[in-house]
Amino acid sequence: MSNIIQASSVHGLTTTLTVSNFLLESLNLQDILDVNFSSASVVQLTKYPTPYFIRQDKKNKKKTVKVFNGNGEQVFTFERLSCLNPVWRMLTFPARQEVATIKIGLTSRSVDFHTKEGITHRDVFLDIGLNGRYRSFYLNDGYKYSWSSSTKYLEKVINPNGKLEETRLRVAKVKLMRQFKLDFEILVDEDNIDPEIALSTAFISMFTQWGTGNYTDTIGPTFIPPKPIAEEVEPEEQQDKPITLVIENPDGSNLQISSE
Repeated sequence: MSNIIQASSVHGLTTTLTVSNFLLESLNLQDILDVNFSSASVVQLTKYPTPYFIRQDKKNKKKTVKVFNGNGEQVFTFERLSCLNPVWRMLTFPARQEVATIKIGLTSRSVDFHTKEGITHRDVFLDIGLNGRYRSFYLNDGYKYSWSSSTKYLEKVINPNGKLEETRLRVAKVKLMRQFKLDFEILVDEDNIDPEIALSTAFISMFTQWGTGNYTDTIGPTFIPPKPIAEEVEPEEQQDKPITLVIENPDGSNLQISSE
């Protein structure tokens, strides 16, 4: 399928997702998409994730999308040559080092990483099961990672299809900030997922999985409490130990004085 057809088809898919989500929420039927028959255990996202914000460029909405950190500083840019091109480049800002090439097509979705040792091409595929509908991919650790269509969590799947033995570790979450705008917040547990991997794969899901039709309850970012600073504990061998003074008497006996 040509690039022009792929890009046009994705635009139509995004529009369809946006309209359908808007109608379902307007009719209070959104729960239809949240049906989950899985008995897997879920480990919730950390209370101290790192926030990022993905927003269309105001001057060039079709070809440029910017990524900001929690301090409002731009850290990445998604760019493509034209609105009829399904291939995007993910660049650092302001150095403009290309860290990933992303293809967002109707039938083909993938990410090629350029700065990750041992990680190059990764396909992002449709994944439907008892847990719901997902866009999934694999990393070098052997685990499957899945973006949820309903909850918008990225989950690391341990022992998939293991019923009670399956565990889903939530490592990132996406929230739409403004309805009908490409304006998303993404919270990333950087201890469990590389932020560039989370951002690039979430970018695919924004066009092919979620759209922008959901009602937004707030226009503000998610509150993240300050991470507590762990108190330094002296190593056991450096802690104060009792001192014993031994005095030898003229008669050959010893007198011991302890500071304990």
